[in-house]
Amino acid sequence: MSYINKMIDNPDEFEGFDMSSLRMDEAFLQIINSSPNSIYIYELISECIKCPYKKFIAVPSGSTLIKLKTRFKTIYRLLNTQVGATHPVDNDDFVCGIKQDFGQFGVYKLETNGIICNTQVLKQPVNIYLPILTVILIYSIFFLIPLYSIVKKYVFKKDVKNESDPVTTKERLKSLDTFRGISIVLMIFVNYGGGGYVFTDHAVWNGLQVADLVFPWFLWIMGVCIPISIRSVLKKETPKGTAFLNILRRSCTLFAIGLFLGSGTNLEKLRIFGVLQRFGICYLVVATMCLFLMEVDYAEFDRKWKNYFSEILHTYKMWIIILIILIIYCLVIFLVEIDGCPKGYLGPGGFHENGKYFNCTGGVTGHIDEAILGNHIYQYPTIKEIYNSKPFDPEGIFGCLTSIIQVFLGVKAGIILLTIKCYKKRAIRWTFWAFYTGLIGAVLCGFSKENGVIPLNKNLWSLSFVLVTSSLAFLLLTFCYLLIDVIKIWNGKPFLFAGMNAIIMYIGHSITYSNFPIRWDVDNNETHFLRLFENVWGTMCWILVSYYLYKKKIFYSI
Repeated sequence: MSYINKMIDNPDEFEGFDMSSLRMDEAFLQIINSSPNSIYIYELISECIKCPYKKFIAVPSGSTLIKLKTRFKTIYRLLNTQVGATHPVDNDDFVCGIKQDFGQFGVYKLETNGIICNTQVLKQPVNIYLPILTVILIYSIFFLIPLYSIVKKYVFKKDVKNESDPVTTKERLKSLDTFRGISIVLMIFVNYGGGGYVFTDHAVWNGLQVADLVFPWFLWIMGVCIPISIRSVLKKETPKGTAFLNILRRSCTLFAIGLFLGSGTNLEKLRIFGVLQRFGICYLVVATMCLFLMEVDYAEFDRKWKNYFSEILHTYKMWIIILIILIIYCLVIFLVEIDGCPKGYLGPGGFHENGKYFNCTGGVTGHIDEAILGNHIYQYPTIKEIYNSKPFDPEGIFGCLTSIIQVFLGVKAGIILLTIKCYKKRAIRWTFWAFYTGLIGAVLCGFSKENGVIPLNKNLWSLSFVLVTSSLAFLLLTFCYLLIDVIKIWNGKPFLFAGMNAIIMYIGHSITYSNFPIRWDVDNNETHFLRLFENVWGTMCWILVSYYLYKKKIFYSI
């Protein structure tokens, strides 16, 4: 392992410290307590918003070596007396505060006599972002370049089409499959670990990070494809009863597969809801609306100004249903009051607000899920570790309401494809929707992470989260559409391969989550370099699988 240690700048030993015992996002802190009594260290993690300091460790007189977690920025306080499990932020009764920026594989020294403190850096931490460049270079040299020479005629082959009409409504839009492929590839990467980086993981509570994009994008692109497939069904004059049974079958299949993949084996805490389960529910509602309320053909309006709002006017009946869902959601969120939880509370509970609403995780959203599902919810949310909150399911029941709105916004993009024939007008209309959904979402969250009427929150699937992620989806689809289906300087590959077999990719990566050669570990020597190298490897394995299926013309959908 010496070559890896050199690469990640983590020697086996440093001035007597066993550096090999440190794992990813850990550092050493040597505490020299020259006072005759023990001192007590309390910590406050930066992601624990409006929290008190929590008791970390009691340090006896003398020298003590401890390991610190460096994943999140953390500040510490030293106290001469133990004051309980927490110490309020506004309490000034402490020896000193430590605001040192502790980093991975750093070695630090803290000296205190119970009156003053002094912190020293004995060994500088490593740059945890350097492995990103290293991994890119390694895969570029040993994998991507040889692979390019083999498949370039497939990946960069320009399709010969009639250039007089860049896009026809009858041909399959590669941008849709590419969008779906980008989403599933990104989902696999972050599910495998995303290199262990904070920015690739889900936000602890409020906020928007890389992992928070993939699920809403999947729901959104499903919405884009619903009106296209429903119009095909209606044009074939398939009885609506038969078509509805097919929608119901597909929804139940998605729910059943999701239950199989994510429920676990403990019957007392078997998780009922999850990712595919929400897909099934949202598909059932939105596809049924489209089946019974959508028009088969979309003629232009007599008055020109109406054509600027064609995707709304053609679907006004569905808009009425969506507005009813939105009103119900807002009324429940802001007007329903439960014991120990104020109206409109959208926080994580636990130590948030100094523990004032300790058992109010997720407000009424969490209460509804807990009342209906009991213990059959997700047991290990990130907030449980950070806020000491109780279990909370980010894919629970109440969040389905806003997820339906997310899918419906995707339907709007699909309706634009059906009603507008000019590619320029399509791109402009999608950009319009991107701007206004993004603007409204930003206003709702107060253009910030923690403020605003409705913060950005994937766990709650808040309305601002729906609007902002849909805005980004509109932009991404516009980008893919112009490059792939209009200008045709890219044909969407390799993401196109993954997008055409997204359900196989999802089920496959879930089932083989811990299986070699897709996943592997090296002597438990966990670093960002090794984690990122392995996560990229696993993701690329599934891209190759999708390429093989594409070449064999094997495509599966539920």
